[in-house]
Amino acid sequence: MRTDFLTKRYIYLCLVFFLGFIPEILLGQDVFLRLTDYAGGKVNMVVELSEVQGTPIFIKKLNRIEEIIRYDLDYSLYFEIYSDTAIFSSEHKKSGVLLRILANEPNLILTLLDFQSKEKIGELNIQVSGDYRTFSHRISDHIIEILTGEQGIAATKIVFSYKKGDRKELALVDYDGYNFKKLTNNNNYNLFPCWASDGERILYSNYGRDRLVLNLLDIEKRDSRAIFSYRGLNFAPDYSPDGTKVALTMSKDGNTEIYLLDLNTKKINRLTRNWAVDCSPGFSPNSREIAFVSDRSGMPQIYIMDIYGGNVRRLTFHGDYNTSPAWSPKGSLIAYVSRQEDNKQQICVTDPNDFQPIQLTFDGNNEDPSWSPDGLHIVFASRRTGWYQLWSMNWDGTRQRKLTQGITAFSPSWSPYME
Repeated sequence: MRTDFLTKRYIYLCLVFFLGFIPEILLGQDVFLRLTDYAGGKVNMVVELSEVQGTPIFIKKLNRIEEIIRYDLDYSLYFEIYSDTAIFSSEHKKSGVLLRILANEPNLILTLLDFQSKEKIGELNIQVSGDYRTFSHRISDHIIEILTGEQGIAATKIVFSYKKGDRKELALVDYDGYNFKKLTNNNNYNLFPCWASDGERILYSNYGRDRLVLNLLDIEKRDSRAIFSYRGLNFAPDYSPDGTKVALTMSKDGNTEIYLLDLNTKKINRLTRNWAVDCSPGFSPNSREIAFVSDRSGMPQIYIMDIYGGNVRRLTFHGDYNTSPAWSPKGSLIAYVSRQEDNKQQICVTDPNDFQPIQLTFDGNNEDPSWSPDGLHIVFASRRTGWYQLWSMNWDGTRQRKLTQGITAFSPSWSPYME
């Protein structure tokens, strides 16, 4: 009986989630998916590399570019990628898109064709330049936007904290785990990284002499400055999606509470006033509400309040230890960490009204969920292989993939869309 109930709730959450995407996809007049039988399904696609002219080095690079584009498009969840056009034969009776890549070093012509009508959907003329992975990701995002009207996430980044000796530094990787890039090298404990809404700066905390200081790092300039250094704790920040506020946890008044910094007025307001520990704030997509963790009921649970600290309501009632809330970009789901009966931490999702939650992970300990900007994927830290590494999965828990190798990684934060 309980299995049937969970199955029904799972189907309900699927419908709530996908229906949040369909109207925006269908609104564009020139969007290909508007002309297909798309109802939360995928468009069939074949990527075809043909008529290649160039040096052996160029051809090798082009093969890698094609491979990355295939991966990006498949990962996006909008497409079902096939190896050749036989899938569109009368035997299979499938419609779809042909992505044809023509190359004459250093130029590429990428043409999107409706395979059945042979009509051109879009075309991109571009020169191969720069880092080939970044180049490929940008092409993938352009294709996704042409065909769906949605922004792609292939060019996005993930920031995280990783163990270096007995300390922790910050680093970046591409959304698929490649292009590891160090951000700090200060032999400190650099913790709780969080993206600014512009995608150019990162908030994080590290230890001062007698306090945990909140810093703002400019990625391009590699310049970091302290913005909060009140005595005690200044940590676990979250930047509002509209870019006007920062919520964070502070203990400057004696107890651990949640505060709100207005970036325009520079004023800071205390939002919670409770004997309990209140921490880990996370903004809703409209920047009007904040999910947070409090043990005011005896054990850590997730609550929601407005940005003035009012209208507080408890969100989670399933399980006795729930933390790390992360609101999906569409607002239809909240991911969080829940301790299970075997004392392991697992990632769950629920809607903001706490219908029956759905458990997404089951192996090892899993922590710190963070959503991709399109709301279709989640990155998290998992110890299922013996030490904490970064993993990603689809929003429903499927296709869990390890992103990092050879390092111990914590607290991932997925970037906004990158220009």
